[in-house]
Amino acid sequence: MKYCNNCLMPDTRPGLMFDESGVCSACINYEKQKLNDWGDRWKQLEKLCDRHRGKNGNGYDCAIAVSGGKDSHYQTYILKEKLKMNPVLLTVGNTDWTITGQKNLENLSERFGCDIIQFNPNRQLTRNITKKAFVEIGQPSWYMDMLLYSYPLKMAMNLGVKLIMYGEDVNFTYGGKYNEETPSAMLQTQNGIVEPLWDKWLEDGNISEKDFDSARPPSVDECKKFGLEPTYLSYFVSWNSVHNFEVAKRLGFKHLGHEYQREGSLDNYDQIDSLSYLFNPFLKYPKFGHSISTDNASRWIRYGMCTREEMIPFVERHDGKLDQGVMEKFCEFTGIKNNEFWNILDKWYNPKFFKQDKDGVWHKKFKVGTGLIK
Repeated sequence: MKYCNNCLMPDTRPGLMFDESGVCSACINYEKQKLNDWGDRWKQLEKLCDRHRGKNGNGYDCAIAVSGGKDSHYQTYILKEKLKMNPVLLTVGNTDWTITGQKNLENLSERFGCDIIQFNPNRQLTRNITKKAFVEIGQPSWYMDMLLYSYPLKMAMNLGVKLIMYGEDVNFTYGGKYNEETPSAMLQTQNGIVEPLWDKWLEDGNISEKDFDSARPPSVDECKKFGLEPTYLSYFVSWNSVHNFEVAKRLGFKHLGHEYQREGSLDNYDQIDSLSYLFNPFLKYPKFGHSISTDNASRWIRYGMCTREEMIPFVERHDGKLDQGVMEKFCEFTGIKNNEFWNILDKWYNPKFFKQDKDGVWHKKFKVGTGLIK
């Protein structure tokens, strides 16, 4: 277990690469982007929008995949107010909502005057797969994540919209399978974040092929044949999640702090629309030894807001804390009982990084920023 010499991301993050000086690909790519000619990139974005503006008759110029969060506000602000596009906002409903999350999604329509088309998934099917995915692959949000990838593509095509905008390229920005900067999000469904494990859920006969119709993304060939252009906004504008939050606040976005004080995170403004969904990123901790607080701290270090040394005690104190409300909402939705929950969770603790004591409590075998303790 080795840590990036610049931030606090360990090499246990799937797909993360390190150079010979021990710096991770996320930090390397962030520094590379400082050399971009953002003025020229903006002109490219204007040309892209001009090419699609008004090409769908009296319909929408483009689609934006949104959740209602800070980045959704920033994307809509750029496309609607700065570039004068007429976007339709496409979103997938949560299994549970925070009040703040609901209000933020409504604010997108109120503030920008945009239509929002929301897909509310089959709760029975979602519950079934969410529980199975927790038990069998340790990724309970698998089905919801597949919907987040597939629904905007499908709906954009149904509406005759050929330009669909996403936020950041997760692989390039945070480290992953694809490490080349590109404006095209065409391969987003193949980025390794959510594997196409369709056959796995058919094994017990309780789920059919037809049940997956909504979640199966169109193929790359189908998208190309239609003329769809899935695009990352982060290629054209400098992407900074804290800056996006500051802009979103001015547009009516609310953070979670006035409604709920969550554990395990250093911020109160990222992924705040659903509590149960947060169980999925928590599971990075038992599997890989890092979770949401590590993500927060590493971004802030890259942004120059703080130093690596300053953030180590914060990550030590907060990372890997399982928020009680997150657990309760997850169990409430899936129907998993308390004892069953802990027994399933135990199987996802990696013995390389954790040791279980005689009472069942797990203790980490590493020090943040250093690695395994000998």
